[in-house]
Amino acid sequence: MVFGFGTAAISGFLLTAVPQWTGSSPLSGARVGLLFLLWVSGRLAFLVGPTPAALALIDLSYLPVLVATVTLPMMRGGKTKNLVFPLLLTAMWIGNLLCHLSVLGWMQDQMQRGLHLGTYGLVGIVAILAGRIVPEFTSNTLRRRGEPSEIRPPQVVEWAAKGSLFVALAASVLGVDARFQGASALLSAILFALRMRGWRTLQILRDPIVWILHAGHAFLVLALLCKGIADLTGLLPATAAFHAFTAGTIGTMVLAVMSRASLGHTGRPLVLRPILTWAYGLVVVGALVRVFAASFAAGFYRELLLASGAAWAGGYAIFTWVYLPILVAPRVDGRSG
Repeated sequence: MVFGFGTAAISGFLLTAVPQWTGSSPLSGARVGLLFLLWVSGRLAFLVGPTPAALALIDLSYLPVLVATVTLPMMRGGKTKNLVFPLLLTAMWIGNLLCHLSVLGWMQDQMQRGLHLGTYGLVGIVAILAGRIVPEFTSNTLRRRGEPSEIRPPQVVEWAAKGSLFVALAASVLGVDARFQGASALLSAILFALRMRGWRTLQILRDPIVWILHAGHAFLVLALLCKGIADLTGLLPATAAFHAFTAGTIGTMVLAVMSRASLGHTGRPLVLRPILTWAYGLVVVGALVRVFAASFAAGFYRELLLASGAAWAGGYAIFTWVYLPILVAPRVDGRSG
């Protein structure tokens, strides 16, 4: 889910966004095909079952190529502020490497650290992108309605929120004192909640294609809050925060961006089919059940776990059913891409 699903989602976004940021030519044709083959070979290798060393070599080959693919246009285009994305992708690769080294027996007890590092690299990417796209898309929606649309969160809050997140996540990966982890996570939760304060969330609740973006960001606040409570008080299990980061923050934001970008980049108006609202609801509810099942209904944990997974997967199944015909067909406006 992290190194397969997660890297595929981030790849789709970056391979679309980097040409827009840098003015470079979009990746297309055989180059996209080769990247896909590298990614899918890593997934198939787990099914075919080669030796652990061969599996590691295959699975670890994708992210370095992706990093090179997105970094070179940034360097040529002078967009150095976006180099944080290759850095976070590299952190994900190191996390994947730690997992494989643990399986090979070359390092001891690094599986969880590798999984957390990979997940937190993905969370960092989502957190940065959310600060760019959620206010922009919200503002565009309000402008189309003829309502006041200016959204300018204070930059000091923006930078403080991102900085606190990286401190909190780094502290978790490095395993520093739990009290420091909890305090830094709570501070980050407060700052990300303040970040949302000017995003006019209540004004876009009747626009699912926008409110789902806000929901994804709200899961980030929830994840940090859960982590702070778990580390400082033990009233919540540590897994609550991890599931809020993964099934909640990542799962919701990926679905939100895919369902919006797939319309815009195929020349279609940004109008959802009503059934997509059900997809959004299923993923949000599935994530919430996953986060709190062990905390408040431990006696029904297995049943709730199955219900959560079914709801979450059902939301993505609806997305696939609606969008697969869109994504395999030519653009409706006749343009290439």
